[in-house]
Parts: sequence; structure tokens; C-alpha cells
Amino acid sequence: MFSARRTTSIAVAAAALAGATTLTATGAQAAESQPKDTVWNLGYDVAATTNVKKMNQSSSTTGFSFSTVHVEKGTLSSDLMLKDLKTPVKLGGLQIGYATIAVEPVGKATGTIDATTHKVTQTQKAYLHIKDLSPAGHGLINLVGKNCKTSAPVEIPVSGTMKGGFDPITLSGNFTIPSFTGCGTGGTLNKLVTKQVSGPGNSITLKLTPRA
Repeated sequence: MFSARRTTSIAVAAAALAGATTLTATGAQAAESQPKDTVWNLGYDVAATTNVKKMNQSSSTTGFSFSTVHVEKGTLSSDLMLKDLKTPVKLGGLQIGYATIAVEPVGKATGTIDATTHKVTQTQKAYLHIKDLSPAGHGLINLVGKNCKTSAPVEIPVSGTMKGGFDPITLSGNFTIPSFTGCGTGGTLNKLVTKQVSGPGNSITLKLTPRA
């Protein structure tokens, strides 16, 4: 079990991660009186920006995150829910349309909060689903069909350091996009989509703001 000082540090870290809780600890005496496995349920508004290296294209969206923090253990799990991203798509330097992309989580994001450095790390697994690719971006003509998604979940690790108990925190990281499957009639566009999108060196930034 953590000492009182370390438990208080994790409590501060947890508040910075999600910004809302009904529990507070005032000083070492309060920390020592906490149960062996203190669990906090926390919430954050999220602003997300991604960059796909091969497309050289950035996209932004919003969402929210609900986290469960085990205070003494310094572990966390989060439900991260983002709205669909919409991004221009180019082929051979020419814009051919707009893609609507969903991030579909596989289970919860899991991670840790370091009691000494206040560093947060977590990893989310998710499928990237190109729900629509159309010239006007309105879904009238969907070039890739309804089932175009990564052939395996993307592993998205992010990390960041907290600055204060109720300040926003920024988490960032890099990830690799696997090949795609189910694109076009009978998968006829799998290779083309994979060539244009898949590969390493993609980035994501999550700005988490405490929910009011």
C-alpha cells in the first residue's frame, strides 16, 4: 500500500486526469484513513486531433471520457468516446472527396498514474472504420461501402504530465494503422485504401478538460 504522501499525490493526479470527483483528501491524516482500494469515477470533455502521415492530413473532433481510478494502486481505465471525424481525401494530388471515419473502441483504455512524476500513460485499442467516402461528403455515393475498416484494432498509446489538480491535461502519442478490409464491393478497394492510409508514424493529441 502507498504511504500517505504517495496516496495524496495519486489523488491529485486523479483529479487532474478527469477533473471531477465527489471525494477529497485533506492532508496525510485523510489519506491514511482511506480504504485499501479507493475507487474514483471521473469525467472529462475531450478535444482530439489526429494526423495520418501518408495522407498528410489532420482532422479534429470532440467527445468525452469517463475514468475509473484505483487511487492506491495508481491504475485507471477509461471509456473514451469520440464523434466521427470528417477529412478531405486526395488521390494523386487531387481531392476526390471526403471521408467520414469512426473510432470504434475495443474495450476500455487502460493505464497508470505515476505517484512521483504525475505522468499519465494509457492505451486504447480501436478499429478505424471508414463509414463513408463520397465526392460531396454527404453519403449519396459511398465509394468504399459500409464495412471498410482496419483488419485489426489500432493500438493507440498516449501519455502526458499533469500540471495541477484541476487543470486540463494534454495526452499525445503515435500509432500504426493496419491494413484495411471490407472496402468496396467484394473488397476490391482494400489494397488502394491500405496503400493510401496504412502505416506507422501517425499521431494523436487529446486535450482533456474537467467536466463542469
